[in-house]
Amino acid sequence: MQKILTKEEKAKKAKRNQLIIGIILIGVMVISSLGFALTSKQDKNNPDNLNYNGIDFIRDNSGYWLFSIQGTGFATTYNPDETKDISFFSYLSINDYASQPLFFVEETQDSGLEIKRNLFSLVLRMQNACIDSLNCTGDFPVKNCSADNIIVIREPEDKIEKITQEEKCIFITAMFQNQTLYTDAFLFKILGIQ
Repeated sequence: MQKILTKEEKAKKAKRNQLIIGIILIGVMVISSLGFALTSKQDKNNPDNLNYNGIDFIRDNSGYWLFSIQGTGFATTYNPDETKDISFFSYLSINDYASQPLFFVEETQDSGLEIKRNLFSLVLRMQNACIDSLNCTGDFPVKNCSADNIIVIREPEDKIEKITQEEKCIFITAMFQNQTLYTDAFLFKILGIQ
């Protein structure tokens, strides 16, 4: 049998229950706010996440920085913060390469790999070429800077690393161990990130 409660006792019990529920709700709100504050602070300090000029870069398990621009995914070895000191003038953008052939003049096959991996779905085709028929070391077509998109990757003779542009040719001159850093700087420039 239940005890019959008076109106005052019912009101007192209802008020106590409301107070307990209120305290529980306030506790949940405080804990969730603290949790959110701690996790968002942790994301800002996470070395595997970077927001650069409004673009989110996330480092995957293989060490590549993944990002997306207008629905197209890219993967680079370096992030734009690591290449920000490499500056060069270029009026070319990704639109100048889209649906056009892209030619490479490389001292080694791997030097343009970063660019090839990121632009293969955007350009018409990629192939090796020569700029000068006298210095051509393979059976490649001879192209010129005024008509063709050409990327020349080579080591410097004077140890000065740089990126320069001559008409539609981009010259990436860097020591072999730094060529990927410089090719990433080039990619960030034509994508409008830097």
